[in-house]
Amino acid sequence: MPMENPWTELPRRRPYVLPEDREAVRAHADGPQAKKDPGQYGLHTELLPTPFIGNPKARVVLLNLNPGYDEQDEADYRGRGFREAAIRNLTHEADGMAFFPIDPRFSATSSYRWWTGKLRWLIAEAGLEAVADGVFCVQAYPYHSRKFAESVAVPSQRYTEALLRERIRRRALVIGMRRRRYWETA
Repeated sequence: MPMENPWTELPRRRPYVLPEDREAVRAHADGPQAKKDPGQYGLHTELLPTPFIGNPKARVVLLNLNPGYDEQDEADYRGRGFREAAIRNLTHEADGMAFFPIDPRFSATSSYRWWTGKLRWLIAEAGLEAVADGVFCVQAYPYHSRKFAESVAVPSQRYTEALLRERIRRRALVIGMRRRRYWETA
């Protein structure tokens, strides 16, 4: 029986934290890394979380650590089209490019610049639409921060892990983007 997507229950107002994740997010805020350097490890729950990006049935899966944070992000997420695409991503209801950050409509966003930079060779070789439909990114942690804190886990990640296990079972090509050791022990 497939696991239910918890992201359909995300509050529509700030802070954007799933009810099941609240305690872990609070513990992170009180933890040593966030207390020592909140600018780097503090969570930006004013932004919609990004536990994954793209088509969960894609043949290529990227393993990333966390959605980063850029000062421009808040303005980007206020943009109606980008915000709506991010919400549709959370519920797997893409209407257009499933890997929404590379949609040219969002070329002024920091997400577009970051992702098109990372995927430029693949986009050049396969084409933008093929990448937008054929790549799925899984984040180890769904909430935005400048740096990834390895010691943090949230209950909602069980769903993302289930999506990843299904892609592995279906023999998707899985590519680690950062910290191979983290993913080998996760």
